[in-house]
Amino acid sequence: MILNSETRGDVTVVHVSGELVNKAEALVDALGPLLTGPNTRLVLDLANVTFLNSAGVSELVRLTAQANVQESRVVLAQPTAFIAGVLQTTQLDRFFEVYPTLDEAMLRIRQPRRR
Repeated sequence: MILNSETRGDVTVVHVSGELVNKAEALVDALGPLLTGPNTRLVLDLANVTFLNSAGVSELVRLTAQANVQESRVVLAQPTAFIAGVLQTTQLDRFFEVYPTLDEAMLRIRQPRRR
């Protein structure tokens, strides 16, 4: 897994590449510190994630849950067809905010949270 981040105004965009698998705990280790408190906004660009297993799903859940507790926000952008399928099959697409494009994710994360 490779993580590259950039700041776009008040939003941090993290481009995730590779596989989110057994060693995926690195995701929370690396990105958890970016959740600095209320109103922190983080977009995970998943366009280049090639594989996701239960450990990777678990880390996405942990990161998003941590953000929710801190009154911050994490949204997922550009999931591949495989990842979108995993999220739909597990019904986690109801837990995560998932957007088909990075532009839409950037627009939505700046708006009030959807319910």
